[in-house]
Amino acid sequence: MKKYVVRISATAQNDIFEIVDYISEIYKAPRTAEKYLIELYDTIFSLENFAESIAVSDKADILKFGLNARTIVFKKLIIVYTVHSNTVLVKAVISGALIKS
Repeated sequence: MKKYVVRISATAQNDIFEIVDYISEIYKAPRTAEKYLIELYDTIFSLENFAESIAVSDKADILKFGLNARTIVFKKLIIVYTVHSNTVLVKAVISGALIKS
């Protein structure tokens, strides 16, 4: 089975920290934020096992991240990534509500 190296872009890393900070500071739930962060990273790094088994998106809101952009869902978030050879590049982590059907 092919293994992929998962990399997280600076933009996606910023998205993640904004989400976790929001949970911790606005909802005053630092433990929940920490658990959420761990589960989010677990989901992201699970891509090392199956990244190309997800179809390339046909949604314009996703394709702006690259012509071969794909997505997976974590709770109410969309993780947007591209695959280049054996590398997965996570481009963004955004609210699912922002994506048009």
